[in-house]
Amino acid sequence: MSLRFEQFIRFTTDSVGLERIFRLFQSIVQILSNFALPFDLLLQVFTLTTEKTPSPATTRVILKALNQRLALARRFFRLFRFLDSFNAAQKLSSKLSAAQDNSNNNKKGAAVPYGFVARVHPWIDVFAKTFMGMYLLLEASTIVDALQVPGLAIWTVERERTISLEAQRFWLFSLVCSAVYNVLEISFTLSAAAPPSSTGKGASSEKKTASQEKRKLEQKREFTTKVYKLGRGATASLLDIVLPGTTVGWVKAEPGTVGLAMFVTTILTMMDVWERCGREVAASG
Repeated sequence: MSLRFEQFIRFTTDSVGLERIFRLFQSIVQILSNFALPFDLLLQVFTLTTEKTPSPATTRVILKALNQRLALARRFFRLFRFLDSFNAAQKLSSKLSAAQDNSNNNKKGAAVPYGFVARVHPWIDVFAKTFMGMYLLLEASTIVDALQVPGLAIWTVERERTISLEAQRFWLFSLVCSAVYNVLEISFTLSAAAPPSSTGKGASSEKKTASQEKRKLEQKREFTTKVYKLGRGATASLLDIVLPGTTVGWVKAEPGTVGLAMFVTTILTMMDVWERCGREVAASG
């Protein structure tokens, strides 16, 4: 069995991968229902397969219901993910606090080696993870109400709407912090990139030169990969802001635009999960 196929199996059976797949389907459904050309093409496909012209109004109702079902299905995959977010935030906070204490003990009155932005920068990631945990926790608290089973509810309708709105606000804060963190991380990575070392005047062996060139290529590859992944994460966070932003009323965007943003960010975030599954398959093999 090829490693690529094993990676595909790992991705489609991973909870995060499955949630991303459902999110991709949801974004496609939202695009189909809000843009004229894709919607007309969908009607043509239905006409060819069913040999009768479907009603546009009925089709839109079906797409809306499908969108809601896919959104609900995704929530079960991230029901307890707030625990992971809070745990990651707590670990990172403890690590940063310990590092700051050690730095204060070692410098003994010396000048602070880093600027304010550099010192605050890692804490932005802590805020991003904490806000994400709050979003997921509030969302999880309304899962019973989201089932819409008659007579089964934890909150009143008004309270459930308020909690859902506040959850979206926390998600928005998390995305902003994540985008700022990634952009700053890219800036620090670029500024910390070591300039190419000049070759000495003395003669060196070909073996040593080849080893140095190989090490330079590996460092350049690692540097490029890191910047690429950070840029990908920043782009996904910035585009994702449209989703909660429209819900809380801070961003004006049409449903079709939201669907396009969701489609692009889903592809970008799916790549992270796909690469992780590839590493897991390679490690297990």
